[in-house]
Amino acid sequence: MNYCLPVSMNTSPVNDLASLLGAPPRKDLVVMRTYDLTHLSDPVLLRGLNSVVAQERGASAEVLAYLAEVDERRLYLLAGFPSIHAFCVGELRFSEDAAYKRIQAARTARRLPAIFDALAEGRLHLAAVCLLAPHLTPENANELLAAATHHTKSRSSNCSPSASHGRSGCRWCSLSPPRRPGPSLPRGNSRRMSG
Repeated sequence: MNYCLPVSMNTSPVNDLASLLGAPPRKDLVVMRTYDLTHLSDPVLLRGLNSVVAQERGASAEVLAYLAEVDERRLYLLAGFPSIHAFCVGELRFSEDAAYKRIQAARTARRLPAIFDALAEGRLHLAAVCLLAPHLTPENANELLAAATHHTKSRSSNCSPSASHGRSGCRWCSLSPPRRPGPSLPRGNSRRMSG
């Protein structure tokens, strides 16, 4: 069964505000998306997954850049929200937790712009940025960001400000780089290996 969902860009107070500030009117956009991928061969499915994950990472970094600038300009006030958090929950429809994490990451990346590229390239994930944020300074950022590259959240949580862990205060610096998984056997039915 093929599931197609119409997706519409609704008008919102922010779109109205953007028009008041001189932005051209935004047309409603309807996109048809299909989520049934059973027709794809295994290699095409894996390539497609890698592609959309890369797009998602880039889009996430871009969202944080926009969010940081809206926060800096306090545009949420013009949109009728008392805080950037209320704006994220009320206008952007993030959960409270998702809003908090994105605000923290956006503010941290605004201070240390290398974070945007690290997120977009998949070297860091949002959880790692949030875990590192309280410890990052301009002096230790390069070292901590490099040490956190490609680590899981549980491995990322090893960062603690402690003199016993060297200049950066991070246990990562003494850890070996993460191991890349080796080739694995196909799981399940691999009936579509050509493609």
